[in-house]
Amino acid sequence: MRLLFPFLFLLCALPVFAGEPPDLTPVKKWLIKQDELHTVQADFTQTRALRALRSPIATPGHIWFGGSDTLRWELGEPAKTIVIRKGDTYFLIQPAKKKVEKYKADSIAKRGGAMGFAMMNFPIAKDFADFNRQFETLAVTVTENRCHLEILPRDAQAKKMLEAIKIDFEPSSGHLLSFELATRDGSSMRSDFSNVRVNHKIDRHVFEYDFTGYEIVDGKN
Repeated sequence: MRLLFPFLFLLCALPVFAGEPPDLTPVKKWLIKQDELHTVQADFTQTRALRALRSPIATPGHIWFGGSDTLRWELGEPAKTIVIRKGDTYFLIQPAKKKVEKYKADSIAKRGGAMGFAMMNFPIAKDFADFNRQFETLAVTVTENRCHLEILPRDAQAKKMLEAIKIDFEPSSGHLLSFELATRDGSSMRSDFSNVRVNHKIDRHVFEYDFTGYEIVDGKN
């Protein structure tokens, strides 16, 4: 969740016109601000739009971020899917099936679909140079209370699937407002965040899970 901390104060909209390189100042400030992030807790609503469905599907969820290698992500109430990161390993937990899939952190970015995105490495980049190596910036638009950023991974395989990654955040606080994955087949997965709590103490038990009775397998990368 180190996507939570860019900030910029402007009083009018600054759209990026075609052919004009986007102003990356908000991105630079965002990445610098990440150093102040220690913990994040937030609620979200995930909305999935598929071409095969007449109406989008909205599902509530929760996320806890306790550092660069500690994460818990839950979707559904009660949770139908849980992702926990401990060190360099992600655990994809399906309580109804009593099944756990294990993934190495460096393989997550290569995994497609909603779950791959949910388990994406945090922070999104170590610094601005790393951000430029990983992503192409398509657009940056800033208004008084909202900054909209559109990026695309430079990885050729990811480009085949993705149309854009769209990030909206609040300039005054840096809080993430929404995070959307748009695919080239016309589908999308969007998370709208609320009740964001930054640098509050998180009980370490949040990042634990009892696997008693669960089948544990290595995930297919």
